[in-house]
Amino acid sequence: MKKASKTRLETEPFARNLDNDPHLFRRLIDATGMAVSIHDKKLVPLYGNAAYTKLWGYPIEELQRTPMETVLPKKTLEIYRNEVEPAIAAGRHWQGEYGIRSKNGQLHNIRSRFDPIPDGSGEITHAISINQNAPDLERPRTDMEAARESLNFISNSSSDIFFRLKLPEGTYDYLSPSVERFSGYSLEEYDANPLLIRNIIHPDWQGYFQETFEELLRGEVRPEYEFQFIHKSGEPRWASQRVVLLKDNAGKTLGIEGIATDVTARKHAEELLRASEEKYRFLTENITDIIWTMDDDYKLTYATPSIVDILEYSFEELQDIPLTKILTPGSAKAMERAKEQRRKAEARGEFGLINQVEMEFLLKNGETLWVDTVIKRLFDAKGQPNGYQGVSRDITQRRETRIAMAKSEARFRTLFEDSPISLWEEDLSRLKTYFDELKAGGVTDFRQFFYDNPDRLAYCATLVTVVDVNKATLDLLGASSKEDLLGNLEKVLTDSSMAAFTEEMILLASGGCEYCGEITNRTLHGETIWVMVHFFVPDEFKDTLSRVIVSLLNVTPRKRAEQALMDSEERYRVLAENSQEGVVVQQDGKPIYINESMVEIVGYSLNELKEMHLPELVHPQDRESFNYQLAGLTAGEEKEAFASFRIITRHEQVRWVMLNVKPIMWEGREAKMAILTDVTHHKALEAELLTAHGQMEDRVKKRTTELSEANTQLKAEAEERSKAQERILSLTQEIIRVQEDERQRIARDLHDNVAQDLSSLMLRMETLFDGHSRVDLELHKRGITVMHVLRGAIASVRDIAYGLRPPALDQLGLVKALENLCTEAGSRHSFDVDFFSTGIQDIALDFDTEINIYRMVQEAVRNIARHARAKTATIRLVKSHPDILIRIEDNGQGFLVQERLTTSDSEKRMGLRSMEERARLIGGSMEIQSLPGTGTRIIFKVPIDSARRQG
Repeated sequence: MKKASKTRLETEPFARNLDNDPHLFRRLIDATGMAVSIHDKKLVPLYGNAAYTKLWGYPIEELQRTPMETVLPKKTLEIYRNEVEPAIAAGRHWQGEYGIRSKNGQLHNIRSRFDPIPDGSGEITHAISINQNAPDLERPRTDMEAARESLNFISNSSSDIFFRLKLPEGTYDYLSPSVERFSGYSLEEYDANPLLIRNIIHPDWQGYFQETFEELLRGEVRPEYEFQFIHKSGEPRWASQRVVLLKDNAGKTLGIEGIATDVTARKHAEELLRASEEKYRFLTENITDIIWTMDDDYKLTYATPSIVDILEYSFEELQDIPLTKILTPGSAKAMERAKEQRRKAEARGEFGLINQVEMEFLLKNGETLWVDTVIKRLFDAKGQPNGYQGVSRDITQRRETRIAMAKSEARFRTLFEDSPISLWEEDLSRLKTYFDELKAGGVTDFRQFFYDNPDRLAYCATLVTVVDVNKATLDLLGASSKEDLLGNLEKVLTDSSMAAFTEEMILLASGGCEYCGEITNRTLHGETIWVMVHFFVPDEFKDTLSRVIVSLLNVTPRKRAEQALMDSEERYRVLAENSQEGVVVQQDGKPIYINESMVEIVGYSLNELKEMHLPELVHPQDRESFNYQLAGLTAGEEKEAFASFRIITRHEQVRWVMLNVKPIMWEGREAKMAILTDVTHHKALEAELLTAHGQMEDRVKKRTTELSEANTQLKAEAEERSKAQERILSLTQEIIRVQEDERQRIARDLHDNVAQDLSSLMLRMETLFDGHSRVDLELHKRGITVMHVLRGAIASVRDIAYGLRPPALDQLGLVKALENLCTEAGSRHSFDVDFFSTGIQDIALDFDTEINIYRMVQEAVRNIARHARAKTATIRLVKSHPDILIRIEDNGQGFLVQERLTTSDSEKRMGLRSMEERARLIGGSMEIQSLPGTGTRIIFKVPIDSARRQG
């Protein structure tokens, strides 16, 4: 009561002031920002605030003097006379839209409301009007509709699906329309079939689905669900799904809400990536180059095993032999010159010099070997020069080839003239000019161009200039002299050879430099011959095509023999009857010939085999492999096929066989010949070898056990001394592990709970005004403001979650996580990051190693961004047995390493120390090389054995 009384006492003086002070009333109207006016009964304006005069463009006095017919369109006058004035006279308000004409002649649509004002006796004496520009009122509604359409478009267009599912009944409160693209089933089908998802889960994942569904009913939710399902088309697909639980006030699970994503493409990409990495790993592990390091006295400290294959000396032998002892005198002098060059450069402070030296080595057997070696400086943790690193490659063959090529260059003409093979020198420079003109004119598809313009192909033949031919060419084409063939190719090309000539022209126009194929030529006597043509463009003429070497090999006799062979199946019969392999000839899918060896191998008679198909003999465990190996032949994509598998003979014997299928001609028609070879004996030998190998391994293990027991006593004392240090290391490691586990938990909670809740709230905010045709403008603005805040909050929560534990580390592995880290850091801080990894994917790293390597690289990249002022950074993650090497380099301003470590300790900046400690915890080491102005290099070495996941 006291509060109400106080409010009334405060408002009453204000009301009296408002009644007694008309200026206060006018200031109140002006402050509204809306166009407000007072009119007499005939709607003539008596007063208008600033917004009103701005809307009309007239001062109120001028508007009073201006006839209403001037400022009001005819239709508006009719509304005034027929609707507004009668309503005011009757004491009712009027609201609607009409047009006005401002002083500059521009028409406006406005929305207006007129309210009658009575005097003390109740008689209507005035009217008050509030006006707003109609487009200004329509714009929020239009924006709202556009936003709603955009939301619907996103929901309909997104490849992801959003859903809200009731539990346990399995009906959907909401399911985005994109589910039909996702699974092939419509919304109506999902509504008609509760838990339809159960029916389309892949059979291999039914147990997983049942397990996770029961967890949800118990109120348990996983960070992510990934499974296979069957699309309505029958195609298997992969899905990734994140959900949050919906509960009532009592904590009972009511349903789930989440997002599902089709990750089939990602899964296929991962499979392709793994296949590609296997190929690359094979190449890197079989490289023959030597990678080595030496100390300042040029004494070998490390070398890859390939050093034995190249130099024939073991690593230990080379450590005891001075380098000059295994070099020829000339190469020893070349090495001394390279050393002197480096000494002079380093005396000037130039430590980045890279030497490249070709040296001749003396091998154990007395032979020599030429090696090309690249040498550069190594630096210690203080940035001081500390030894050398290099790569050596056997170039003996390349050097011999180079020398041989130099010697043979003078003999080229002699060889050209005396070669038994037809050789041509051609000048295609005019043809190159013509191709360039076509490209400039917009031609990109030369195959289609020549198809549409066959006359242009004939024109190309006239642009080929024959410069020279050898003697064999004269004999092949029946020419009496070279002049008979010089000029262009029209003299020897036939109509049937134009198809191959077309392929040559397409290849040259597309930048190709080599072609091989069989075509027909015409001799100068008119005879048609078959030749194998091969042309190539030497490297020095690739830009101009001014010289092309062409060879022709006469294959006419072979072609005729092949034709005769194809027409005579009797030869096949002779070969098949005397073959130890089983032979079956099939035509139109039926066997028309089977030899006796086939009967002996499979045990079935000829009549039985004619009624059988080869797949019936295949061992049940090998049928899938059999179908895979012959898939190309079965689909008609390949003419030949090869497969290895087991069969079961009629006598229930299991035999290993190899099958070779190839096309032949039989009685003038196409057929297939299948050759079956019994390799059971070879497989038995393989098994015996494996058994012997296993026995040898057992003996080695027993001997190793005996040696281990002998060493146990010797190691006991050393182990006792190291236990204290190990306890400290273990404790530190456990602290970091607990820290990372806590980070992971918090990150998961933030992402799966907070972020999902905010996303759900965002979805509700976006649909808050759905179904309401009119929403208060101020309320709509507040809704938009809340949505902006929510978007920012969602982004911030996800950034924090990803910073605590990057999801790529768990989902895609260490390499992909580091690649994402480098890409994001480079784009955010405007410097180029070159990241490369090899060999890591085949190592199953344990959790501690993965997270510590990631944190070490993360801290290094953060330091580059904050302190280095670098333009580029290079990060290499390499498996280099017996270690994993992580090298991080930048071209920034550099620093004095020891000074920086000292100041970091005093200033409690632990970035470098934390990297060093993490490396030590996983059994590795860290080396920092840096000098002011030379950039920085950090090298981590982590032993592979300690990094592997156990179990």
